[in-house]
Amino acid sequence: MNVSIIIVNYNTLHVLKPCIDSIVNQTHDVEYEIIVVDNGSTDGSIEALSTDERVTLIPMGENLGFGRANNQGLKISKGKYIFFLNSDTLLKNNAIKMFYDFAENYQGRLGALGCILEDRKGNKIHSHGKFRKMNDDILEFLWIPILKGLHLYRKPIREYPEQWMKVDYITGADLFVSRKVLDTCGTFHPAFFMYYEESELELRFKKYGYDNILLNGPRIVHLEGEGSKEGKSSKFIHDTFRQERSLYIFFKLTEPRWKYYLYRIAHTMLRQTVWLNPHVSFKDKWLFVKQLFVSSKI
Repeated sequence: MNVSIIIVNYNTLHVLKPCIDSIVNQTHDVEYEIIVVDNGSTDGSIEALSTDERVTLIPMGENLGFGRANNQGLKISKGKYIFFLNSDTLLKNNAIKMFYDFAENYQGRLGALGCILEDRKGNKIHSHGKFRKMNDDILEFLWIPILKGLHLYRKPIREYPEQWMKVDYITGADLFVSRKVLDTCGTFHPAFFMYYEESELELRFKKYGYDNILLNGPRIVHLEGEGSKEGKSSKFIHDTFRQERSLYIFFKLTEPRWKYYLYRIAHTMLRQTVWLNPHVSFKDKWLFVKQLFVSSKI
């Protein structure tokens, strides 16, 4: 088996079926399998996928989160390479074969491989990034808001390669990696539920001397946000809370303990600016501030 495609599903049948269709329609000249790990969906996903002979279904019966569910799919996978793919994506060309060919011919130590993601209109969207640093908080929550208030802020222009380039990390929406690298560096850390798990994993790749590569050529549409049916208020609570908790875990795993605790103090102070956000209810603000003081267990 050349490639095992692992997709985590949680009540996203409406986007998952088109995703699977796009894989089957666009992928050729490479041997692959599709594994869907279902995190306790209640939208009819189990019933629909149970009769789909194109996929191997793993019903977990509960929501394990992104990383832990992918680890479950990895346990039964057979491929030389593993392609972690979001359910809210659509393949527009023979992307998997392109990833496979590049990985087989790369003259170096390849860690994670991903492509330049697109939205429905073909615009380039978030596909890679730099590893989060503790002092990024000052920029994000203090300096940038000041510049925006003075109408002086210009969003940085993101760099994209003509062919390929080395990056810190590839977004978890399309993560192509060899089984050998995962055997060497480990899989997704179980402490994460959602967010920053791919950053922590790919930071380990870097520490082991592997290159994380952004490849131009494969075309994948990422329908960001279309997999969720939550309302705005609920989405703020869940997404923001999870991002904050995962960021704490990321730093707790990757930084000295004294720096982590110093960061928690500074971060809690900077995040008090949430009280100035007119689009968030008082209840949500209070819940958010309370969770800033909760310890991150690993």
